[in-house]
Amino acid sequence: MLSEKIIENEHWSARYVGLPYAEADCAALAARVQHEVFGREILLPYQRAPGLRGMTAQIERLKADFAQRIDAPRDGDAVLMQSRGRLDHIGVYCIIQAEPWVLHSARNAGQAVLHRLRDLSAQGLAMEGYYRWK
Repeated sequence: MLSEKIIENEHWSARYVGLPYAEADCAALAARVQHEVFGREILLPYQRAPGLRGMTAQIERLKADFAQRIDAPRDGDAVLMQSRGRLDHIGVYCIIQAEPWVLHSARNAGQAVLHRLRDLSAQGLAMEGYYRWK
């Protein structure tokens, strides 16, 4: 089972899997992980733009303020994703047993989940890029 494998490996992401979406949406989870695991204080805008178009525009506008696009991610880097062709989702890059994963808070699952990077498309997500927090 996935969670058992992660716990056996003692990867830091295991403590977040199952965290209710109501406690941390995708952006809040990414910021929380940065603070609790990597010691970075990420102060995201308190006011979220309404609707998918507004959220996409806000992410496009702010991503350069918070992070730098990179080609070779490492544990803890941000993964920006698109759903339905819109940039509207963020996760945290993880390397678990030499394989890339994404920890993210999925509204449709109602909780934080881990997906293999290669399986994102099966979740209706497309990776836009990797980012290192400033």
